[in-house]
Amino acid sequence: MKGFINSIIGAWSEDWKKPTFRLSFLLAILSFSIFPWKAATYFQWIQQREGIILYDLLLELIPSKNVSYPIFSIIYCTVIYLIIRLLATPKTFVWFAWAFNLETAFRFLTIYLVALNPPLGIVDLHDPVATLFIYGENMAITKDLFFSGHTATMVFACYFLPLKKEKILAIMLTLLLAMLLLIQHVHYTIDIIMAPLFTLLAIGIIKKWTKN
Repeated sequence: MKGFINSIIGAWSEDWKKPTFRLSFLLAILSFSIFPWKAATYFQWIQQREGIILYDLLLELIPSKNVSYPIFSIIYCTVIYLIIRLLATPKTFVWFAWAFNLETAFRFLTIYLVALNPPLGIVDLHDPVATLFIYGENMAITKDLFFSGHTATMVFACYFLPLKKEKILAIMLTLLLAMLLLIQHVHYTIDIIMAPLFTLLAIGIIKKWTKN
């Protein structure tokens, strides 16, 4: 553990000497901090907006149940592990940070453009972290549907974890998470299917941008 920490400190110390790296890192963190600043007002407006209910054959076949604990266990354990792994490679960490920012912007835009009411049989998924930093505590948010942010987060892990065995485990956990989200009826099937596409698009755009 001490050797791992020392390697992280050494890698960051080396890259921090480069002005372009410092600027990119600081701008990424600043951009990330903007989302919570306005997110609560935005999502509370989204929650009050009327949308449509989609016909979803798969959801009709799945009885809804509360599986919040497995969902949060998968998400937060994966996020913590991913961040720890990314800290060892500062440039990749900054790439991830910018891609996450862009994916979040995509999600804000698609939620705005695609007005949906929650699926029938939804079981409220109360995310304590999102409530504290994004949604606000005034109301439960159930209309942040297209596309699935939880699924998108898992796709980042599938892409950025460096080892093959880690990627395989991340893919398996992503598929499990997708099933749990459907069981809880907190997303339509299309929300989950489209999440990897927008996430990989964000990753690809940032990769191309950082190479130019």
